[in-house]
Amino acid sequence: MIERKILKCKAYAKINLFLNVFEKTKENLHNLESLICFLNFYDEITISENKKFLIEVKGPFKKFIKRENIIEKTFMIFKDFSNLKKNYKISLNKRIPVSAGLGGGSADAAAVLNGLNLLNKKKINNKNLFNIAMKIGSDVPACLYNNNVFVSGYGDILTKAPKIPQISVLLINPRKELSTKKVFGIYKKKKNKKKKIILNNKNFFSWITMQENDLQKYSEKLIPEIKVIHKFLSSLNNCFFSKMSGSGPTFFALFKKKVDANKTKLLLKKKYPKWWTGIYSIKT
Repeated sequence: MIERKILKCKAYAKINLFLNVFEKTKENLHNLESLICFLNFYDEITISENKKFLIEVKGPFKKFIKRENIIEKTFMIFKDFSNLKKNYKISLNKRIPVSAGLGGGSADAAAVLNGLNLLNKKKINNKNLFNIAMKIGSDVPACLYNNNVFVSGYGDILTKAPKIPQISVLLINPRKELSTKKVFGIYKKKKNKKKKIILNNKNFFSWITMQENDLQKYSEKLIPEIKVIHKFLSSLNNCFFSKMSGSGPTFFALFKKKVDANKTKLLLKKKYPKWWTGIYSIKT
């Protein structure tokens, strides 16, 4: 009996501590700058050899996964590039909210891409793996890197970020999906780049208070609850920073003490019981 190859991996959620969006490139993609941080919050993926290609999905956000999805796209691109003859079953435990600004789909794609490569004895080198990631989506290269990172260009330029202090991150999502394409469809381009203070290992708490998300006011037009979340978090004394992640609608709130994050989560559950919330740490 031939033993089937099985690989288990984690696809980590991300938040954008800031997001600046600029003019479009000649490829019709927006230039951007962001600091992406990964959380200790993840989808679980199992990849195993199978007679035919198959995707199985379970978990709290299972119903939001469409029939044509980023995992299938990733497999097909990897198969074509590597001339892969085998098929695989990919099982996904979908724990990260979908179309939420948390990069769940991109993280799944990066984990599958890396997993398939490991199962096939690293048939594809890192440079080509990065190029494949870019074809799948602009957040996929950062998710493949899977460490806190500055992102620029249209997601193709990655620069190592300084260490982020240990803080508690409260995520709030109004249980609504928001299409990134729709948000960019109403976005009006930023005219110029402002001179910014550079983040280092010592100035995080002063640096973070000056950061913005250029998409937030546009996302608020599509999902009014974003403004409600923002107003609620802005009224708190123990939250030192809050902002929408990515194109939304998920908001993150940063706390120096986990006990304060827990208190805020309880307040939110009482006032807005239908919203999804979770408290996580930044992955190091």
